Amino acid sequence: MKKYIYCFLLACFVAAFAVGCAGTGHEKASVSKPVVQHPDLTEQEKLTPCSSCHKEVTPDIYQQWYDSRHGLDEVKCFQCHGTYENLKVSPDETTCAACHNAQFQHRVKGKTCWACHPAHGFVAHK
Repeated sequence: MKKYIYCFLLACFVAAFAVGCAGTGHEKASVSKPVVQHPDLTEQEKLTPCSSCHKEVTPDIYQQWYDSRHGLDEVKCFQCHGTYENLKVSPDETTCAACHNAQFQHRVKGKTCWACHPAHGFVAHK
């Protein structure tokens, strides 16, 4: 009889532990990313190229763009991300179609362009 009690207690302990672990994982999954917003700029700052600040503020992203085909072809940030007034941190994929219409028409439906191509490099498939 003692053997069954120990087995029952062990099973309860394991079940309680599993529920506790599952709860911890669920809490982490519900944490959302903070919304990225551009800081306020003066009217004069709005006229400067994005790259003038982003070289310092986000150097990795700037360097990815700079070394990419888009950087070499001088495709500017606003052409994909808009201007300060209509900034899109993550542009609508139809923006890509403006220059890459043939590729856009043959894309995998339901996927963004950057699901397969690195966000600023656009040199290889992920």
